[in-house]
Amino acid sequence: MRVTFDFSGQVALVTGAASGTGLATARAFAQAGASVTLADVNTDALHHAMDSLRVPAHQVLAVACDVTDEA
Repeated sequence: MRVTFDFSGQVALVTGAASGTGLATARAFAQAGASVTLADVNTDALHHAMDSLRVPAHQVLAVACDVTDEA
């Protein structure tokens, strides 16, 4: 059984989004219709991830940050 979700009109913020599980999660949200904000400390990998997700149907924003740093 395949479960599908519709996140059209929603925004997903995914931390650790430059690779691995974070990137897979961001990709799933984008494919489900969400606008996706990618956050990661690795700027180069983050921009590569953004480029891999950016297609006409997906709105993607990349933010280089360390979510463990409260400042």
